[in-house]
This record gives sequence, structure tokens and C-alpha cells, in this order.
Amino acid sequence: MRGTRRLVASIVLVLLLVGAAVLGLATSVRPLLGLDLVGGISVILSGPETADRDVMERALESIRERVDALGVAEPDISLLGGNLIQVQLPGLGGQGTVEQRGSRFCALSSSGGLVGCFNERADAEAAAKAQSQQRVLQIIGQTARLDQRQVLQQLTPSDAEDSPYLTTAFTEGVIPLNDPFRQSPDFKEEPSQGEGMVTYEDVDGNERFTPGTDPKYQLGPVEITGAALSKATAVFVPSGQSNTQATVGWQINFEMNPEGSRQFAEVTTRLTGQNLAIVLDNVVQSAPTINEPITGGRGQITGSFTEAEARDLAVVLNAGALPVNLQREEVRTVSPTLGSESLRQGIFAGIVGLILLMLYLLFYYRLLGVVTWFGMGIWAALAVGLVSLAGEAIGYALTLAGVAGIVVSLGITADSYIVFYERLKDEVRHGKSLRAAVQPAFRRAWRTIVAADIVTIGAALVLYLLAVGSVRGFALTLGLATALDMFVVYFFKRPLVFLIARSPTLSNMRGVGLRSGVAADPLPVAGGER
Repeated sequence: MRGTRRLVASIVLVLLLVGAAVLGLATSVRPLLGLDLVGGISVILSGPETADRDVMERALESIRERVDALGVAEPDISLLGGNLIQVQLPGLGGQGTVEQRGSRFCALSSSGGLVGCFNERADAEAAAKAQSQQRVLQIIGQTARLDQRQVLQQLTPSDAEDSPYLTTAFTEGVIPLNDPFRQSPDFKEEPSQGEGMVTYEDVDGNERFTPGTDPKYQLGPVEITGAALSKATAVFVPSGQSNTQATVGWQINFEMNPEGSRQFAEVTTRLTGQNLAIVLDNVVQSAPTINEPITGGRGQITGSFTEAEARDLAVVLNAGALPVNLQREEVRTVSPTLGSESLRQGIFAGIVGLILLMLYLLFYYRLLGVVTWFGMGIWAALAVGLVSLAGEAIGYALTLAGVAGIVVSLGITADSYIVFYERLKDEVRHGKSLRAAVQPAFRRAWRTIVAADIVTIGAALVLYLLAVGSVRGFALTLGLATALDMFVVYFFKRPLVFLIARSPTLSNMRGVGLRSGVAADPLPVAGGER
């Protein structure tokens, strides 16, 4: 009697877990969907081949902070090899917004700004999508190296005419190889840092040329770096609140940390009455005049910013500059429509496989096949619940490869049922009753099931540790579903079959799915035949 109570308690425990899983799915705890199921953007960024791993990891963390500020549900950001960073942003398909104005269709940015108007809606959707995608890529890959430098001289085209090397630097962004200035010991040649960049930098800290909009500026060495910033905020300055140093429109207000505030106060005290240029990624954004020392550790970055540009710049400044310049190697966009279609196909494949498997087992094992029905249903509910919990706990996003791992594990689960039932049939063929056969049959089958499942889990673990990308999702769901198979077999199938074996009515049913010892072929014995 005590053994029966333990068997019933085991089944009740499993049913309670299933109820909790179903309740969670019915409320808010659902699987997080990956890029290929919900749509989004995938980009691979490459750093210099000589970049150390710790440098790339710092770049990865900076990108992660920027992505978190975008509010992406489940980003997948990882290192691929030594100098590659993969960023996958589910849910950011970049469809944009399109509204009809008269007979034309107009594409709008995420902030409501007009991108362009077109005769065809498809063209407007493509433009909105491209603009939205470009915004996300800019946030992810912008170096955002912020410097503050003294303005030594403001250069205009007329000023540049007085100096051959300034003329060349102003109009072409380089110094000719045959220019005598190239031989100056105060400057050294450096690789180009981008279009329009001066390819020389100072050695002794005297001066440096960097491109601006109009005019150009001759700048001194770096006084304060972006590391001094503690907070950046995008704000709109209306005409009534602007002053001589600020322009009407969007700007970025920044606050500095204690060390940065001290440096800022020292620099603004020393440069009172002069201009201090704010340089972002080697481009002068503004060069305000310092009227008096600034001791509060606050400042502004002004320019011709739109609302979206100002907010995005605040995001990247708060996340910090990337330690290296990153180049886009690959950009891939998955539409939400394609993702939802992939999800429907994956679910359909899983349901069809589950139904066919249940029908086969029902035909072959009769009553025990019904047990299989319940077991497979419980396994499926717990598998979905486990994937949902993994999403909540460790941020796992279910991808199409993960769905494939669950579908493949259906076969592993079926093997566990078949192994047990065939062991049970062997015991019955040897003349044992179902009640007497079930214990040794399960003991022998359990050893086989555990050995096979451990091999599968081990292979999934190795695959997860060595592989990258979607293959890891396949390995994770395969390993979890296989471990779940052992749980369901031991805590549900075993006690349920044991209870059936202890019931004279059920165990003696004609359709129980087992051949009795009398009906079995006779077994040879020593010294003759039966």
C-alpha cells in the first residue's frame, strides 16, 4: 500500500509541474523567440586583426550597453573568433512607418521625421526600413570617441591660401608626400582614420589638424577624454532659452565624474577667453568660447542634430566609446513575416511528428500506447515550460535550430518508451505475469535509457561548448529535452505502468499490448523440448 502511495505521489508531482507550465504559458512566461522566428537584424563587426581578446570583450560590453538602451527583448551578442563580434537583435526588423499623404506614400523615421515620399507603398516601406536599420547600425558600430581640445586657430579657405600645407589639408585632408612640412619633427605619419582625415599627428603635443564642417580648426592635444563623462542627456533648447553659446534645437547635455569635473575646471580656467573644441570621432561638433571657468562639471554638445540623432548620440556616450574602430562585415535582416512563417512551420513539424509517433505506439502497444500519449504530452508541455524558464533565467532565445533540437528529441523520447515496453514483453514471454515482470523489466530498461541519454547529453554539451550561433541553440534544446525524457520516464511512465500492472482488471485486458507467456512461442530447455 505504501508503495502504491509513492507511485501516485510521483504522478501527482508531475501533473502539478505540468499545470504550472500550462499556467505560465497561459499568462506571461513564454519562450523568448530568436532572430529567425520573430525577425530582426544580424550584423557582424570586425576589429583590427591585432586587437587583443580583452579589447574585443570591452567593445562587446560597450555594444551590449547600447543595445540594452534600445530596449531589445533578447539580444544575442557574442565574440566569433578573435576579432569578430556578432550582434543579433530579435524584433528589430526595421519595417519603419509609412503613411499616405494625398496620392503619395511617405516613409517616416522612428522619431516621426520624414524620410521621403514615393508613388508606391513598397518603395516607401523599403525606405523606412533602410532608415531604421541604418539608425540601429549606427548606434551599434559608432566608435563615439569624445575629445575636448583647445582651438589654436580657426581656419577658413582664405586663411589656408597663405600656407601650402594648410591649403592641402583643408581641401584634400592630407599632406602631399613632397611637401616640406612632411619633414617636420613635430609630426609623424599615421594611417588614415576615415574619409577627409588628416594623416599626420603631433609628436610633441604642439598641434593637430582635424576636419570640421566649415570652417576647419587647428587643434591642440587632447585635454579631456570621453572617459570623464558620467551621464549624457538629449534635450531640446527652444528659442527663448538659448544663449550666445547654444543654438536652438536638439543638443546633448553632459555631466562629468568627479575626476572629469576637476580636469574640466582646470582646463576652462586655463583657457578662459579661448575656444574649446568638442570633437566626436575626429570631427569637431562645436567650439564654444570659454567665458569663465566652469566648475560644475557640466557642458553641452551642440550641432545640427535631429531628435533621433541627439537621443542616439546620448545612448552611445552613456555606453562609452569603443576601444577600437569596428567595420561592418555582414548585415542581414529577417522580416517578421518570414520569422513567423518559420515558427509556424516548426510548430507544425513538431505536432505532426508527435501525432504520428503516438499513433504508431498506440497501434503497436495498445493500452501502453495510451500511456505513451500521456507521457509524450507531458514531455512536450514540460519542454516548452523549460525553454520558457531558460529565457527568463539566462536569456535563452528559442531559434529555428532550437525547435529542430526539440523535434529531434521526440525520437529519443520514443526510444525510451520502446526500450521499456520491449523489455517488459521479454519478461512476459518468459512466463511471468505483468505484475511480476514490470520491476525487472524497468530495471534493465532504465540502465539502457540512462546510458543512451547520457551519451546524447554529453554530445549536446560538447556541441554547445564548441559551436557558435544557432548550432548552440540546437545543442541546448536537445540536451534539455533529453534530460527531461529521463525525468518523465522515471517519475511518470514508471509509476503509471507499475499501477497498471498492479491492477488485475487493467493487466488482464486483452488490449494491454503484451503477449502472455502462454501465447508466446515455447522456449527450448536443456535435455529436450517443452
